[in-house]
Amino acid sequence: MDWLTDDEIVALTSEEFYAWVDTLEPCKVCCDKFWRVDAGPRGRVCPQCRNAERQARRHNLTRARVNAILRVQDDTCPLCRSLGGDSSMEGRSWWHIDHDHHCCPGSTSCGQCVRGLLCRDCNTRGLAWYESLTVDLRTWDHANAYLADPPARRPEAAVLFHGDLAGVRSRDGSFASWRSNRPLRETL
Repeated sequence: MDWLTDDEIVALTSEEFYAWVDTLEPCKVCCDKFWRVDAGPRGRVCPQCRNAERQARRHNLTRARVNAILRVQDDTCPLCRSLGGDSSMEGRSWWHIDHDHHCCPGSTSCGQCVRGLLCRDCNTRGLAWYESLTVDLRTWDHANAYLADPPARRPEAAVLFHGDLAGVRSRDGSFASWRSNRPLRETL
């Protein structure tokens, strides 16, 4: 009883539903049990984690690198400080990956020009609009600081901790509480 339609799930009794959930394998990335899990080359991954990994690959980033960038950003949008992403977990991506369009025009990037991870509004409306202004009109110090020193280009945004390797940073910051701060390479 692996794949069920929504109607079949609704038709289950409470006992049947929990018995069915116990038979499901957890997602190999976030370890949550989902009833819509696809088996891929890396094992069974839930749609949310698969979308997050697909988005990272489009920008030549690994999941660990995305997690490291979000760690540097304190799991918030660096421009508005919100817990970014789309307004629902069903969105196309967890975060919007901001890159310099002068380097890589379009929706993909080389990975070297990635600046940070922004909420949808800051990426599509805020920063895009701000960058379209002439230099003399760019007077917002916070955005200028972000553009001058993007979080993704800081040395501390490298994959440094075990917590960078696990899971996918969700839009609500839920992974931040258990993130391991144990360094990958501990000095003796």
